[in-house]
Parts: sequence; C-alpha cells; structure tokens
Amino acid sequence: MRLTADLLGDGSTIPLRDAEGDTCGSLWCHAATWACRDAPLEFRLIGPEPLWVPEPEPTEPVVGALARLLQAIKGSGALLLLGNPAAALGKERILYAEGVRLFSIVRPEDEACWDALLAHGQPVYGVRGSVSVEVMTLHPAGVVSALAYGLFTCDEGLSLTGLHEDRAGVAYACDRATTATVLIRHGFEAAEIRGAADEQVRWLDRGNEAVVRLVINDADGNRCSTQPRFVVPQRAPEKPAHE
Repeated sequence: MRLTADLLGDGSTIPLRDAEGDTCGSLWCHAATWACRDAPLEFRLIGPEPLWVPEPEPTEPVVGALARLLQAIKGSGALLLLGNPAAALGKERILYAEGVRLFSIVRPEDEACWDALLAHGQPVYGVRGSVSVEVMTLHPAGVVSALAYGLFTCDEGLSLTGLHEDRAGVAYACDRATTATVLIRHGFEAAEIRGAADEQVRWLDRGNEAVVRLVINDADGNRCSTQPRFVVPQRAPEKPAHE
C-alpha cells in the first residue's frame, strides 16, 4: 500500500496518510539544530517510537556530533536525516556522512553533496516535498524500514501511478504526460525520456551508470523524484575458447 508523509514538517510526530488522505498512523521525530564548533548541524531523528537524544556539545565538530547521533540510534531502527548537507559538511567532506541514510535536498549545493556521496557507493536517499512510500503493513517500523532502503518517491505536485525497479532498469507511469531526466553518477544528465499520460515509461540500464535516479516533470513544472539505484556493471560476453 502507498502512504504519504512530510518528513520535513514541524512537530514531534510525522502523520502517515493513506490514499484517501486520512491519517492512519505516525512516526516519531526529533528535529534540532546544533551549533557545532565548525558549522551548524541541522538534523532529524525519525523512528517508530521515541528515543533518548544526546545533548549538543558546542566544542565538538560536526563530524563528532554525527558520530554520536548515529551511535545513539544504533540498533533502534531509527534513521538520521541530515538537514543541511552543504552547510554542515560540504562536498569535499561529505564522506564523513557515511551511515546517514537521508539527506534534505533544499539547494543545488545539497544535491551536489548527495551525488558526491552516491558516487562513493554510499546508500543515501534524498528528501524534498512529500514522500510516497510503499509498505506491506501500516506498522511504523515497516515504514521506517522502507525509508531506510529508499522505497519511496519525493512528490512536489506530481505523483506516479506506478513505479517498478529491477536489475535491468526502471519503469514508471503517470496520469499525465511527463518528461524524465535520467541522472547518473555525479549527477550527470544522461538522457531525457518522455511519456504520454498512462503510458509506461522505461529506462534500461546500460551498465556503466553506477547510479541511476529520475527527476520527472509535467508541463506545469510539477516534479516527482525517484531514489537512486546502484547499477551493477555489465560484463562483456566471454569469447568462446578456440579448440
């Protein structure tokens, strides 16, 4: 079933809404900004139930604060969302965000940090707008698990009616005509694919992309973003041995 949620909204809970827009559950959320020694750190802890949260230490750097937060949620099933990747770490130091599963993507600089971490093979998923997450049950732990594995899209005025990903590529459908930009390693725009309303639009991996994600737009500028898929390089067929 599909649920929607605003992971970046205000409040200590995140309502989960069903296809009719009715609230059918919630997640726990703790949002804060710590004034670290070298930069501000904006973050959210998201989990199925409340957790103890450590206190800020103004004398420690962002890297140390992230390490303490990750240690605090270890084994709990909760996730750490980094709210300001560019301001907190920047592209040059973004590898220190290893272990963070969610990035808030507000500015192009945040997206550049996201693509830089993806290029190193680190699984991290971008959050902007409202998220649509596919789950088997309504249990909050199942929702958090789906978020941890990137089983969601980010909807900014545009939602998909279908999305299928496998080892060969990705396919989607929408109730209106769309244009999708295919983004691969380092955020490089590899292609544009277009589809009519209710048509299945498919991208087949070439094997050298390393990472593939789609940004899908309609004619009115509404957008839906899929999460990155890591692409396994395709082997060239072996030549038969000569007798």
